[in-house]
Amino acid sequence: MIAGEACETIAGTLVAAATTTKGVRAIEHDGQAIEMPYAWLLSDSLRIAGALQIRGLNPGDRVAIVVPEVAGFVRAFLGITTAGLVPVPLFPPGQAGDVSTFTRQSRDLLIASQASAVVASADVAPLLDLEHASTSGHVCQLLTIDALAEGPALLVPVPVTSDRPALIQFTSGSTAMPKGVVLSHANLHANLSAIAGPAGLAIRPDDVGVSWLPLYHDMGLIGALLTSIYARNDVVIMSPVLFLKRPTAWLDAISRYRGTVSFAPNFAYELCLRRVKPSQIAALDLSSWRVAGCGAEPIRCDTLESFADRFACTGFRASSFVPSYGLAEHSLAVALATGGVNVDTVDSARLVRDSLAVPASNGAANGHAVRLVGCGRPFPGHEVHIEDETGQLLPDRHVGRIVARGPSVMAGYFEDPAATAEALHRGGLETGDLGYIAEGQLFVCGRTKDLIIRNGRKYHPPDLESSIADVDGIRSSNVVVFGISHVNEADQVVAVLEGRASQTSRDIVDQVRRRVRETVGLELDHVLLTPPGTIPRTTSGKVRRSETRARFQAGTLLTGGRISLDAPPGSR
Repeated sequence: MIAGEACETIAGTLVAAATTTKGVRAIEHDGQAIEMPYAWLLSDSLRIAGALQIRGLNPGDRVAIVVPEVAGFVRAFLGITTAGLVPVPLFPPGQAGDVSTFTRQSRDLLIASQASAVVASADVAPLLDLEHASTSGHVCQLLTIDALAEGPALLVPVPVTSDRPALIQFTSGSTAMPKGVVLSHANLHANLSAIAGPAGLAIRPDDVGVSWLPLYHDMGLIGALLTSIYARNDVVIMSPVLFLKRPTAWLDAISRYRGTVSFAPNFAYELCLRRVKPSQIAALDLSSWRVAGCGAEPIRCDTLESFADRFACTGFRASSFVPSYGLAEHSLAVALATGGVNVDTVDSARLVRDSLAVPASNGAANGHAVRLVGCGRPFPGHEVHIEDETGQLLPDRHVGRIVARGPSVMAGYFEDPAATAEALHRGGLETGDLGYIAEGQLFVCGRTKDLIIRNGRKYHPPDLESSIADVDGIRSSNVVVFGISHVNEADQVVAVLEGRASQTSRDIVDQVRRRVRETVGLELDHVLLTPPGTIPRTTSGKVRRSETRARFQAGTLLTGGRISLDAPPGSR
């Protein structure tokens, strides 16, 4: 039995973890390390919970968190949940691009969540627009984490039942406006037990988690912090700023603290390939890293293979890779593929023409194949099916809508019954993603709303982006492909690339156009080579394909600098 199995609330898992000597090591953006044993965190959470109570907050009230510091966020989150309140993590100012954008977006999310209070750090508090976040009959009060730590402590956590909301997690907004995903304690317990259990990562008592992932997103909050508390393991949580400034800091932490479990999106592995120097690699020992998770965005097998080759000298093993698929509406993980990278090389023409994942006859070398990474099987007690538009089950290797069912599926979107009904349809969670199943494994092809249709053929943008990504000078994280629909006309296809000023525009454009033509037989209508920073992204670093499309159509994609726009002869 996993250590936390009997504890079905977040506060319950903390009480259980507090019986150990384990805890959280927070490493801030300046490198300062703060030790927080679970026993200390429990007593601190009871003090914060008492302070929240005397400020008139009642069980079930929503309390937002805007705390950039790792230690402050962990304390605020656990204190809020210990008080029987519902945490609502929001991104800090540094992720919004500028202060005015942060003020506007945080105000909108405070209103959307109907937050009764917001806990902020002292430097963030002045940037919040609480006057307009408070509506008629509803006041959102501002609290600082330092002031709450001085409150009268509760004796025990406020009891809540497992069916009550544990968390409102706003989606990243990569395809639409963020929505508030309501997760119950039962949802989280089901997903945490699945992740930590024998059919998941098979977490061990001596495992050590290491993460730089933002705590205001599910992969960092649930996948790193809550999974570690649930399993009563040590965890090292770094500031995302530290990783982005110095990617080797992530690998240094795994090496120094003998980390065994660490997840990251594909771009993080790619960033390490580009920016970790040979002299830095020589100082690393990654032999302890048994679970190297990858998810949250399209997984590129070339990136993972290159990482394994480059860092093999540190003791890193390719078999440590755990490709995964998940989404906030499923608490976090839907499927995990342990044991390394399983690549399915399929005929790109059949994938486009027939929505069939037919194994390529000559492998990837024939120029007409797409390499997709398996994301594993559904957890016990959970189901993943591939369905067509009418809800009918599709056979293996038929591409369709990914539908998930099971106890990890969200309760719904907060105060949004229409969006909830659309997502929780026919008894399952419509993930909004397309994929197929082969030999029991799930393979993800792209987003339903991003599907491009040209002359009756269906193209998935991630497949097109993958074919472009290995063009010399272009990185997969700096490519966006989308379609533009016109009434009674075929979709126009646009590729936006971020490149360096030293690159020759015409050569890059020609290579990109030729690569897509040779791989899937598609002629791109427009190819844009733009400066770095042009492509809009979510707070977690995912590209905003829908927003990129909208800005392109409005003529506002480029705010400054050069742009090379190429269209084939005769195109509109």
